[in-house]
Amino acid sequence: MRNVSLRAKVGFNLVGFTLFFVLTLIMAIGFGFEPIYYSIQKHNMVTAARSISEIYGVRGPTGFDEINEITHSVGTDIFIVDQGVLVYSSGPDKIFESGSSEGDKKDRQRIKANMPQHIRIIASLLNGYKPQDADLGKVMYYTDENGEHIRFFSLITRMGENAYVIISQPLAPLRENVRIVQRFILFFGILWVVVAILGALRFSRRLTEPLDELKSIATDMAHLNFSRKWNDVSPVHDEIDMVGKSLNILSSRLATALDELQQSNAALQQQLDKANEIEYMRKSFISAVSHELKTPLAIIQGYAEALEDLRDVPQETQEYYCYVIRSETRKMDGLVKDLLNLSRLEAGRLHLELTDFDFGALMDEAQYRFKGPAEEKHLRLTWLFPEEMPVYGDPGRYNIIMNNFLSNAIDYAKEGGEIRVTVVEEETDYMVEVFNQGEQIPEEYHRRIWEPFYKVDSSHSRDGKRMFGGHGLGLGIVASLLALHEQRYGLRNEKDGVTFWFTVAKPPLP
Repeated sequence: MRNVSLRAKVGFNLVGFTLFFVLTLIMAIGFGFEPIYYSIQKHNMVTAARSISEIYGVRGPTGFDEINEITHSVGTDIFIVDQGVLVYSSGPDKIFESGSSEGDKKDRQRIKANMPQHIRIIASLLNGYKPQDADLGKVMYYTDENGEHIRFFSLITRMGENAYVIISQPLAPLRENVRIVQRFILFFGILWVVVAILGALRFSRRLTEPLDELKSIATDMAHLNFSRKWNDVSPVHDEIDMVGKSLNILSSRLATALDELQQSNAALQQQLDKANEIEYMRKSFISAVSHELKTPLAIIQGYAEALEDLRDVPQETQEYYCYVIRSETRKMDGLVKDLLNLSRLEAGRLHLELTDFDFGALMDEAQYRFKGPAEEKHLRLTWLFPEEMPVYGDPGRYNIIMNNFLSNAIDYAKEGGEIRVTVVEEETDYMVEVFNQGEQIPEEYHRRIWEPFYKVDSSHSRDGKRMFGGHGLGLGIVASLLALHEQRYGLRNEKDGVTFWFTVAKPPLP
């Protein structure tokens, strides 16, 4: 099926309607105007005869001036015959007064037999003829008989006893008027067709341009582009403008719905990724726990069996075996506690008991607690922190955080190296930095090191004797506790080691 634009349809319809209207008007003028025009002229003749009868009946010859005005307005020939005398004629040289001489009367009656019929009627009246009643008051159509075929409308009306008014209208002027009107309408009809075509083109363009704009906007919307909006600068707000505004509302709602859908999809994808990550972490967790528990259990079992099999061994050897069993038992106890803490954190069941406390006191306890392990590894411990250090948080949780940072530093510091704890005061918090001299951590592990059970051990260039037998849960618990406090944390490589840092909030202002 052939596609035709709306502009072409509107143009064709307007031009077609205009042509039909003009042609219909021309045909109506050609076939209907002349009879209607004649009918109107007949009516005017009857009306004029009635008015003349009233004027002459009342005023007689003194009313000729008014009769002249009627003559000029109607455009006909008017004659008045009274008592066989022609007393009035619309021609200015044919006015006869009553009471004239007999010789004049004979002159007025010299009318040739080949004159038009209304003249012959006047002649008959002058000779005493009285028309029949059936011929009075009617407009009659006739053609003269002198070979010129001149057509007339004629009317005779009785005004009184032996007084008559005769009105005659040649048809030639009427027909000329009809032809003039027809030519005039034909000319302006053609002109109107040209104007109508140009107007139709302009109108169709003004009508279809906004529709084309709406179509373009709708096409963009179909391609999920909602940036374009309808903007009608016309001061007149029509139905097209209403459609455009409705399209803007629809576009905005679709854009909002699409954004919400995309956000929902993104959130759903995040949940899916999180679920996959949780599943992966669950499997890794089970595997790591199994591995971490398997090693100390195997050691305990081995040394316990050795104690059982040994007979008459030195007391020193037995005490060493018991020391190893107790050490591995403490490791398992620490692992179980860390697992419980991690489980509570992930389940959201671990709640903070926030209060104001002195972080310096916590640092003093840490100095005493880690002095022995540091000396065993021949490490130099340096503490640089303010005497007064008021903070806001959970003291017990920060104690766990500090212990994990220090134990991690001692585990991975090189033999005879340095551990330096520094506190830097900032505007709203304190930054605690724990430096350990040793191997750097590759950049690709900086993010994953905070994951539970993830360790950078000797296979990743973190050699050294591990005093606390780390199981990879410490930094994961630290990250969760600090996130629960809404604090920052991180690490950076130094020239000769690694610095781990975290922040502690100052007490809120009263």
